[in-house]
Amino acid sequence: MLLCSGLFSQQEQNQNILRLAQAFEQQQEYERALQLYSDLFVKDTTNYVYFDALRRMFVQLKRYDDAIALSVRRLRSTPFDFTLQSNIGSLFSMAGKEQKADSVWNLVLQSSNKNQMFFRAVANEQVNQRLFYKAIASYIRGRNEIGDQFVFANELGYLYSFTMDFSNTTREYLRMLRQNEQQFDFVQSRLAAIISRPDGLTSCTAVVEEELHKLQTIPLMRIQMWLYMEANRYSDAFVVTQKIEQLVNSNGQELFAFAERVFRENEFSVAAIAYQQALQTGSRMAFIPAAKFGYARCVEELSLHGERIEEIKKENNSLLETQPSFSGAINLYSAIAKEYSFSAISANALYRIGWIRYKQMFDLDGALQMFDSVMLSSPAGPMVPTVLAATGDIYIAQNKLDAASKKYNLMASSPFSNQEQRTAAQFRLAEIQFFKNNFDSVLVLLAPLTENLKVDESNDALILQYFVTENQFQFLEALKQYSRSELLARQYKLSEAIQELSSIIDIYPAAPLADDVLLKKAEYSIQLKKYADALADYQKLLVDYQESIEKDRTQFRIGELYELYLGDKQKAIAAYEVILEKYPFSLFVEQARKKIRQLRGDSI
Repeated sequence: MLLCSGLFSQQEQNQNILRLAQAFEQQQEYERALQLYSDLFVKDTTNYVYFDALRRMFVQLKRYDDAIALSVRRLRSTPFDFTLQSNIGSLFSMAGKEQKADSVWNLVLQSSNKNQMFFRAVANEQVNQRLFYKAIASYIRGRNEIGDQFVFANELGYLYSFTMDFSNTTREYLRMLRQNEQQFDFVQSRLAAIISRPDGLTSCTAVVEEELHKLQTIPLMRIQMWLYMEANRYSDAFVVTQKIEQLVNSNGQELFAFAERVFRENEFSVAAIAYQQALQTGSRMAFIPAAKFGYARCVEELSLHGERIEEIKKENNSLLETQPSFSGAINLYSAIAKEYSFSAISANALYRIGWIRYKQMFDLDGALQMFDSVMLSSPAGPMVPTVLAATGDIYIAQNKLDAASKKYNLMASSPFSNQEQRTAAQFRLAEIQFFKNNFDSVLVLLAPLTENLKVDESNDALILQYFVTENQFQFLEALKQYSRSELLARQYKLSEAIQELSSIIDIYPAAPLADDVLLKKAEYSIQLKKYADALADYQKLLVDYQESIEKDRTQFRIGELYELYLGDKQKAIAAYEVILEKYPFSLFVEQARKKIRQLRGDSI
């Protein structure tokens, strides 16, 4: 009993010493920790915890020779411990004895007997010493000696990417994919990490194309299609998708999935052709209604970009059922609504017809008629808030503000509205009070929105709240005129809105809203294609309103005016450069820098 009690007491004492030593180590008091670990090790030289701690302290204190001697003594009792042998190589490397380190690592690898663990142990030590090229060489040696072309592919892929060798990185990960197609998601995630780096996408794509010349497999083709998409090479990606469709014979599902993705990328020309081919290939598939709707959406979007229409007609004339125009899109939507009546897709088609009539044709009565049809569709429930919002907007355009308020109130109370839609309705109700010049009511309606900064409308609400508060007392008449101009703009009476805004500048040039007036006036002039007038307003703001907080925004708008409307690349670059020089802390700096790179043709 006395002997057992003594042993227990000794163990407890050792544990206390160990905890104290660990505390010293955490506090980076390595000399004190070393002394305690040494005392423990002397008591029990076979204890690995004591040995490892003592070695660790020698390394921290850069006493590498002591660490080597300690490790060599332990190796005598465990001569087959290849992990310890590999670590001794690292100790020699840390001591600056590179040749000795290489010699030790070489001995470990020579004794491997084709065991993968030996090569991993050595390579891991080399990586810890940041000897990445030596680690790569160790893995390559292991692959050759083991005779397995797939072994160490993941490790080599990681190391090659670390050394910026993206071509070999890609080859190693494709090796993994060739061995096991179930690794597709993992391989794609690893490749995604390198294609965002300079030259990564180019190198990766070149290797994939090289591999496809040797052997065409579905997973490899999917990688190629994905890389083309990442490079914005949508036409090339579509060609690959067509090949995949032929090989897997999915009855058009591959084409449809591709069309959906390309549509989300706003590449409507390619998406239109993909939808059409999906319809031709899978005439009985479940995706047909969605494909028809997607194709109609492409026709609608293409109608906004006339420069793309001829390109599609020339290259794939047989694929287009209709001239891309708004009337053509309406015809397609009408056919969909008729074919799939009282369905969700029918309700969406009717809504798109109403939207085109409202936004593109300014046929307000025709748009209201279509929106009423949507509300009568049996599954239209989830679309109720969207339709109510659009209907309210039309009533504003018709100057029927009370009718618009009713729609927004219904939207705010609808069980189909989510919180975002309810707050949007609340903001629009505040706007109507603004149009009516009931500025106190505006502030009351905005108050709940400005308290909850998480909602999307909170920023707009804060801006409008500040705008009203800043101007309603000293410059009430100017504020009323501004609200009239906003209402006129909502009614697409832009020339009249510009006249109101010009009057404000003439009568109230010192009003706080003067710089906002000039920005709005320029915006409406651009919509009317009066670019010289817009430029004059921007320049007036910069010259006459030196204290304006909108100067950086104005300078950015000048750059956009030259770039997008006047087609003067050099003046656009010069305008964007002013932002970098004069407004280095502006929120527009990053956008300006990106615009400059794009206009110069630099790689981004």
